[in-house]
Amino acid sequence: MMIRKLQRKFILITGLAVVLMMVCFLLPLNTLNHYRVGQKLRRTLSYIIEKDEKLPYEQSEPESEYGLVAWWETVFGSDAVSFTPESRYQLRYFLVWLDEEGNEADISLSHIASVDQAAAVEQARSVLGMHRQHGYLRTDAGDYYFLKTEEGDGHTVVGFLDCSRELDSLSLFYYSSIGFAFLMVVVLLIIIAFLSRRAMQPYVDNMESQREFITNAGHELKTPFAIISANTEVLEMLNGKNEWTESILSQVARGTSLINDLITLSRTTEAAEIVLTDVDLSEVTAQSAQSFRTVIEQQGKHLECGIEEQVTVKGEQKLLTELVNILVDNAAKYCDENGTVRVVLKKRGRSGAQLMVSNDFRDGSQEECSHYFQRFYRGDTSHNSGKSGYGIGLSMAQSVTERLKGKISAGWKKGVITFTVVF
Repeated sequence: MMIRKLQRKFILITGLAVVLMMVCFLLPLNTLNHYRVGQKLRRTLSYIIEKDEKLPYEQSEPESEYGLVAWWETVFGSDAVSFTPESRYQLRYFLVWLDEEGNEADISLSHIASVDQAAAVEQARSVLGMHRQHGYLRTDAGDYYFLKTEEGDGHTVVGFLDCSRELDSLSLFYYSSIGFAFLMVVVLLIIIAFLSRRAMQPYVDNMESQREFITNAGHELKTPFAIISANTEVLEMLNGKNEWTESILSQVARGTSLINDLITLSRTTEAAEIVLTDVDLSEVTAQSAQSFRTVIEQQGKHLECGIEEQVTVKGEQKLLTELVNILVDNAAKYCDENGTVRVVLKKRGRSGAQLMVSNDFRDGSQEECSHYFQRFYRGDTSHNSGKSGYGIGLSMAQSVTERLKGKISAGWKKGVITFTVVF
């Protein structure tokens, strides 16, 4: 499961990188295309107003440029305006002259058929009140590009150039580029998903090698520990117990416990699928908490339980039992003297559950709670207090929770540390 989770993250991150790359490419391209079209419309309309509609009958083209200048003009457009003999009949525009008070002074509708005089004047007055000098205007009669130019006599001429074809071309390019980008992202995600397993294979092989090493080394180390333990017990039978034999047996027990925990941790991270069935989490939690009650009370601490009945989740009973045992054992081990261990289970939504195991821990403010799930992490308080364990129990709890498709978190507040598992 961990491999699949990493594989999904790899595909997600790579997919986001591809989407970001497409956005960084298409956004400037569409912006530039929109800018070029707007500049061309503005120059054309400005030329029409300047020439007072006296457009040339002969072809007029700018002189050819070469090198960097030609490249710049190709990308960003030039200031020159190119006309052909057909331009007089292809361009659809109208001009309106307004005085200082916004009244109609003159009008030219010879190159437009879809706009009458009243509509033309109304559009000109609406544009006159705008702060922009030029831009696009959408009307019932069509789409126009407008330009306002002030003349020396105090009049303002407002020109309108039909740009329906240009805007249609921009829309076609915009949606085509988005569709192409979407298709490319889908194709690349399919390729990435197909090749992701091969890309992660070295990492998978490394994890498998580490798991096999831990398992094999653990089983090999059990033999010398068993021999040391047996020989020490023989010495105690012959010479009696003393502080040296007790120390040896204590360290053997600690080493054996570490080996067992490492093997268990290695097995909990295996990618083998588990079958999730309906499990009565209330019963599992109650039994686990009850099994630790004697140990907790012998240490002078208290156990409080608030377990709702018939809380059922999708899971595997053995793993759920192991998870609750780890959390309760950890709470009992690190609870303050004369403190309280609390186990709370309640329903969450229709089919979910929330398990909270907390204990009094006044020194928890000095620790970063997220570190507790790191393997072999133990806070300074743990080092100094002589508590047993190697700091891998909560890492095992996290692995078990992930296999059961749940989430685990830790938090400290007002002298109480709480580990919360949500299914």
